[in-house]
Amino acid sequence: MQRIDPHTLFSIFEQGDEAIYKEHGLEDALKNPFVLMGMVVRGIENYNIMDMMYSRQYAKDYAKVRKITKYKYLNNLYSYLKRIDSSSFDTVYKIGESFEKDKVNKCLNYLRVYYESLEEYEKCAVIKRYIDLLVFSKDKVAYMI
Repeated sequence: MQRIDPHTLFSIFEQGDEAIYKEHGLEDALKNPFVLMGMVVRGIENYNIMDMMYSRQYAKDYAKVRKITKYKYLNNLYSYLKRIDSSSFDTVYKIGESFEKDKVNKCLNYLRVYYESLEEYEKCAVIKRYIDLLVFSKDKVAYMI
């Protein structure tokens, strides 16, 4: 069996959404905070699915690289948050139907708790800022202010 490389294990997802936007000439969409937030939400969902699959399929080998793989992958997702200019939003961006309040909160808190466990509090503060920026309407649709 081929060894599991933690640096390339989840590489298919690292360029996924961003590469697709660029391929179709939609680079401007990557400036929309909810496109970036959507990439984070989907990325966390993808990570959890892949983590579960690899844990079941390659339990011993994956256990050896699981922590570094998670760190690398979640840091990549965190970089999307860093690209959002949280100091000002010129317009209100409405999050799509597929990103409900609970899902966004759950994903952001997943990242926050992960970085708390590593004592990377600067990252926790950035993530918390995004949690605080989200304002939710009665119909569970999120807005950034």
